[in-house]
Amino acid sequence: MKQILLLAIFLTSLLASFVYATGEVGDLYFYKVTSGQEAQAQLLLAEGRALGAETGMVIIIHKQNFGDGGDSIFSWFELYENQLHRAETQYKDSRWAAYLGKFYRSTAITPVRSFTMTALDELVQADYIVNSYIWDPKPGKYDETLKAMYRTKAIFEKHGFQVDLWVHGAGSDQFLNFTMLSTSLIEQAKSMTSLAADPDWLKLEPSWMKNEKYARLVENYQMTSTALSD
Repeated sequence: MKQILLLAIFLTSLLASFVYATGEVGDLYFYKVTSGQEAQAQLLLAEGRALGAETGMVIIIHKQNFGDGGDSIFSWFELYENQLHRAETQYKDSRWAAYLGKFYRSTAITPVRSFTMTALDELVQADYIVNSYIWDPKPGKYDETLKAMYRTKAIFEKHGFQVDLWVHGAGSDQFLNFTMLSTSLIEQAKSMTSLAADPDWLKLEPSWMKNEKYARLVENYQMTSTALSD
């Protein structure tokens, strides 16, 4: 029995290591815009997004709608196929040197925080309105939280949401991230209205939002890709 238990632990650890090593990786940076310099900040971030497209990097810029810091927060999100792809690609093109020099000299934005994430499911790359719920699994409930997230994902996607699941890495505390994606505010509203009438969600919702049965809610914010308003 002990050998079987040790084998199970080993296989679980091996699978987790495999996911973290091969899953899609996101590097997420948050910046606060300096009052009176909103236009300069947006131009600087848009230039970085465009340079990423020219140099083989996927960079998505989001402006926060709701959350700590209000609408003065922007995020810079880099997406890679896996950790090796990041190591081979990130800022390797010589054109980044001049841009990064200008970026770090700018007074238009101030760094707030940053962390890495690894995707736990297959991603669909696009520009979205992002509603993100960050959860800290309770002691001994990590696997139960993750299973509940997959069940919840299936319910939400019935109503038109694209849902991505992530685990946080460096810069964070191994939180789990449940991210609801919509292509417009109208589509988001339709999905929320439909979801609110789903008996499966009505049964499951208290376990998340009222009782925090599986995990503690750390943070919730909504951001919109700036490409949707270009």
